[in-house]
Amino acid sequence: MPTKTFAKLKASGRFIALTVRPGIINKHLTSAQLNVLARLADEGAVKYSAGHSFIVSVHDEMLDEVMQILTDVELYVVPPTPSAIMKCCDFCDGDELAALPIAKELLREIEQMPLKKRVRIGFNACTLACYNAVQDDLALIYHNGGFDIYGGAVPMGRRASSGELLAKNIPEQYIIECVKKLLVHYNTSNVEKFFRFIKKEKESIQQYLKGD
Repeated sequence: MPTKTFAKLKASGRFIALTVRPGIINKHLTSAQLNVLARLADEGAVKYSAGHSFIVSVHDEMLDEVMQILTDVELYVVPPTPSAIMKCCDFCDGDELAALPIAKELLREIEQMPLKKRVRIGFNACTLACYNAVQDDLALIYHNGGFDIYGGAVPMGRRASSGELLAKNIPEQYIIECVKKLLVHYNTSNVEKFFRFIKKEKESIQQYLKGD
Protein backbone atom coordinates (compact mmCIF):
# COMPACT_ATOMS: atom_id res chain seq x y z
CA MET A 1 0.00 0.00 0.00
CA PRO A 2 1.21 3.58 -0.63
CA THR A 3 2.81 5.50 2.19
CA LYS A 4 1.11 8.71 0.99
CA THR A 5 -2.68 8.77 0.81
CA PHE A 6 -5.05 11.73 0.81
CA ALA A 7 -6.14 10.94 4.37
CA LYS A 8 -2.54 10.87 5.63
CA LEU A 9 -1.59 14.02 3.71
CA LYS A 10 -4.64 15.90 4.95
CA ALA A 11 -3.85 14.90 8.53
CA SER A 12 -0.28 16.18 8.17
CA GLY A 13 -1.05 19.47 6.44
CA ARG A 14 -3.40 21.54 4.31
CA PHE A 15 -3.98 19.27 1.35
CA ILE A 16 -6.87 19.48 -1.10
CA ALA A 17 -8.22 16.76 -3.38
CA LEU A 18 -8.84 17.66 -7.03
CA THR A 19 -10.97 15.57 -9.38
CA VAL A 20 -9.09 15.22 -12.67
CA ARG A 21 -10.12 13.56 -15.93
CA PRO A 22 -8.55 13.14 -19.39
CA GLY A 23 -11.38 15.22 -20.88
CA ILE A 24 -15.12 15.74 -20.91
CA ILE A 25 -15.79 12.55 -22.88
CA ASN A 26 -12.26 11.42 -23.72
CA LYS A 27 -10.93 8.62 -21.51
CA HIS A 28 -7.51 8.22 -23.17
CA LEU A 29 -4.37 9.70 -21.62
CA THR A 30 -1.40 11.20 -23.47
CA SER A 31 2.22 10.77 -22.44
CA ALA A 32 2.35 14.46 -21.43
CA GLN A 33 -0.65 14.00 -19.16
CA LEU A 34 0.86 10.88 -17.59
CA ASN A 35 4.13 12.72 -16.97
CA VAL A 36 2.31 15.54 -15.17
CA LEU A 37 0.34 13.11 -13.02
CA ALA A 38 3.55 11.20 -12.18
CA ARG A 39 5.27 14.42 -11.04
CA LEU A 40 2.31 15.36 -8.89
CA ALA A 41 2.27 11.87 -7.36
CA ASP A 42 5.84 12.48 -6.19
CA GLU A 43 4.79 15.74 -4.51
CA GLY A 44 1.44 14.57 -3.13
CA ALA A 45 -0.74 11.63 -4.14
CA VAL A 46 -2.68 10.46 -7.19
CA LYS A 47 -5.45 7.89 -6.89
CA TYR A 48 -7.89 6.43 -9.40
CA SER A 49 -11.45 6.64 -8.07
CA ALA A 50 -14.64 4.63 -8.41
CA GLY A 51 -16.07 7.65 -10.25
CA HIS A 52 -13.70 7.13 -13.21
CA SER A 53 -11.51 10.08 -12.25
CA PHE A 54 -8.07 10.73 -10.82
CA ILE A 55 -8.00 12.20 -7.34
CA VAL A 56 -4.94 14.46 -7.15
CA SER A 57 -3.90 15.62 -3.67
CA VAL A 58 -2.13 18.99 -3.65
CA HIS A 59 -1.08 21.44 -0.94
CA ASP A 60 -3.51 24.36 -0.79
CA GLU A 61 -0.69 26.87 -1.37
CA MET A 62 -0.05 25.24 -4.77
CA LEU A 63 -3.68 24.87 -5.80
CA ASP A 64 -3.82 27.53 -8.54
CA GLU A 65 -0.40 26.54 -9.90
CA VAL A 66 -1.28 22.86 -10.05
CA MET A 67 -4.65 23.52 -11.69
CA GLN A 68 -2.85 25.49 -14.39
CA ILE A 69 -0.27 22.73 -14.89
CA LEU A 70 -3.08 20.19 -15.32
CA THR A 71 -5.09 22.30 -17.75
CA ASP A 72 -1.95 23.13 -19.78
CA VAL A 73 -1.82 19.45 -20.84
CA GLU A 74 -5.59 19.46 -21.51
CA LEU A 75 -6.61 17.53 -18.43
CA TYR A 76 -10.07 18.43 -17.20
CA VAL A 77 -10.06 19.68 -13.59
CA VAL A 78 -13.05 20.01 -11.29
CA PRO A 79 -12.44 22.67 -8.59
CA PRO A 80 -12.91 21.38 -5.01
CA THR A 81 -16.14 23.23 -4.22
CA PRO A 82 -19.68 22.06 -3.40
CA SER A 83 -21.23 22.18 -6.84
CA ALA A 84 -22.93 20.31 -9.64
CA ILE A 85 -20.39 18.28 -11.60
CA MET A 86 -20.85 16.12 -14.68
CA LYS A 87 -19.41 12.72 -15.50
CA CYS A 88 -19.92 11.76 -19.14
CA CYS A 89 -19.52 8.41 -20.80
CA ASP A 90 -17.00 8.10 -23.65
CA PHE A 91 -19.71 8.34 -26.35
CA CYS A 92 -18.58 4.92 -27.60
CA ASP A 93 -15.07 6.31 -28.10
CA GLY A 94 -16.50 9.04 -30.31
CA ASP A 95 -18.72 6.84 -32.47
CA GLU A 96 -22.00 8.13 -30.95
CA LEU A 97 -21.81 11.95 -30.98
CA ALA A 98 -25.46 12.95 -31.45
CA ALA A 99 -25.71 14.07 -27.82
CA LEU A 100 -22.34 15.89 -27.68
CA PRO A 101 -23.67 19.43 -28.40
CA ILE A 102 -26.25 19.22 -25.61
CA ALA A 103 -23.66 17.68 -23.26
CA LYS A 104 -21.33 20.65 -23.83
CA GLU A 105 -24.15 23.14 -23.38
CA LEU A 106 -25.31 21.40 -20.22
CA LEU A 107 -21.74 21.46 -18.90
CA ARG A 108 -21.48 25.23 -19.47
CA GLU A 109 -24.84 25.88 -17.82
CA ILE A 110 -24.80 23.70 -14.72
CA GLU A 111 -21.33 22.46 -13.86
CA GLN A 112 -19.90 24.45 -10.97
CA MET A 113 -23.41 25.61 -10.10
CA PRO A 114 -22.92 26.36 -6.37
CA LEU A 115 -24.81 23.96 -4.13
CA LYS A 116 -24.83 23.08 -0.44
CA LYS A 117 -23.45 19.63 -1.27
CA ARG A 118 -21.73 18.27 -4.37
CA VAL A 119 -24.20 16.69 -6.80
CA ARG A 120 -22.79 14.23 -9.34
CA ILE A 121 -24.58 14.09 -12.67
CA GLY A 122 -23.97 11.12 -14.95
CA PHE A 123 -24.51 11.73 -18.67
CA ASN A 124 -24.93 8.86 -21.12
CA ALA A 125 -25.06 9.19 -24.90
CA CYS A 126 -27.10 6.02 -25.41
CA THR A 127 -29.23 3.51 -23.52
CA LEU A 128 -26.30 1.21 -22.77
CA ALA A 129 -25.68 3.64 -19.89
CA CYS A 130 -21.98 2.82 -19.52
CA TYR A 131 -19.90 4.32 -16.70
CA ASN A 132 -22.69 3.63 -14.20
CA ALA A 133 -24.65 6.86 -14.63
CA VAL A 134 -27.64 5.44 -12.72
CA GLN A 135 -25.34 5.13 -9.69
CA ASP A 136 -24.81 8.91 -9.65
CA ASP A 137 -27.02 11.44 -7.88
CA LEU A 138 -28.67 12.27 -11.19
CA ALA A 139 -28.49 10.30 -14.43
CA LEU A 140 -29.35 11.65 -17.87
CA ILE A 141 -29.77 8.89 -20.46
CA TYR A 142 -30.03 10.11 -24.06
CA HIS A 143 -31.99 8.29 -26.75
CA ASN A 144 -33.89 9.35 -29.88
CA GLY A 145 -33.52 13.08 -29.22
CA GLY A 146 -34.70 12.95 -25.61
CA PHE A 147 -33.62 12.04 -22.10
CA ASP A 148 -34.69 9.73 -19.33
CA ILE A 149 -33.85 11.15 -15.91
CA TYR A 150 -32.96 9.00 -12.91
CA GLY A 151 -32.19 10.32 -9.45
CA GLY A 152 -31.46 9.45 -5.86
CA ALA A 153 -28.92 6.64 -6.16
CA VAL A 154 -27.12 5.32 -3.09
CA PRO A 155 -23.84 4.12 -4.64
CA MET A 156 -22.24 2.49 -1.60
CA GLY A 157 -23.07 0.60 1.56
CA ARG A 158 -25.38 -2.27 2.40
CA ARG A 159 -28.39 -0.23 1.24
CA ALA A 160 -26.82 0.63 -2.12
CA SER A 161 -29.31 1.11 -4.94
CA SER A 162 -29.60 2.68 -8.38
CA GLY A 163 -31.47 5.90 -8.97
CA GLU A 164 -35.23 5.93 -9.51
CA LEU A 165 -36.77 6.84 -12.85
CA LEU A 166 -38.09 10.39 -12.50
CA ALA A 167 -39.03 11.23 -16.08
CA LYS A 168 -38.98 9.68 -19.56
CA ASN A 169 -38.40 11.17 -22.99
CA ILE A 170 -37.71 14.77 -21.94
CA PRO A 171 -36.98 16.60 -25.25
CA GLU A 172 -33.36 17.74 -25.36
CA GLN A 173 -34.34 21.42 -25.72
CA TYR A 174 -35.87 21.25 -22.22
CA ILE A 175 -33.28 19.16 -20.40
CA ILE A 176 -31.11 22.06 -19.18
CA GLU A 177 -34.12 23.89 -17.78
CA CYS A 178 -35.32 20.70 -16.06
CA VAL A 179 -31.96 19.94 -14.46
CA LYS A 180 -31.41 23.52 -13.28
CA LYS A 181 -34.90 23.64 -11.77
CA LEU A 182 -34.27 20.36 -9.96
CA LEU A 183 -30.92 21.57 -8.58
CA VAL A 184 -32.39 24.87 -7.38
CA HIS A 185 -35.22 22.92 -5.73
CA TYR A 186 -32.64 20.76 -3.93
CA ASN A 187 -30.50 23.71 -2.88
CA THR A 188 -33.45 25.57 -1.34
CA SER A 189 -34.81 22.50 0.44
CA ASN A 190 -34.03 21.65 4.05
CA VAL A 191 -32.63 18.22 3.09
CA GLU A 192 -28.83 17.83 2.95
CA LYS A 193 -28.40 14.44 1.27
CA PHE A 194 -29.50 14.34 -2.32
CA PHE A 195 -30.95 10.82 -2.28
CA ARG A 196 -33.13 11.78 0.68
CA PHE A 197 -34.26 14.91 -1.15
CA ILE A 198 -35.31 12.78 -4.13
CA LYS A 199 -37.17 10.36 -1.88
CA LYS A 200 -38.98 13.16 -0.06
CA GLU A 201 -39.81 15.31 -3.09
CA LYS A 202 -40.24 12.63 -5.76
CA GLU A 203 -43.89 13.36 -6.56
CA SER A 204 -43.43 17.11 -6.93
CA ILE A 205 -40.26 16.59 -9.00
CA GLN A 206 -42.06 14.23 -11.35
CA GLN A 207 -44.89 16.74 -11.76
CA TYR A 208 -42.72 19.65 -12.86
CA LEU A 209 -40.47 17.44 -15.00
CA LYS A 210 -43.61 16.38 -16.88
CA GLY A 211 -44.64 20.03 -17.17
CA ASP A 212 -47.69 19.72 -14.93
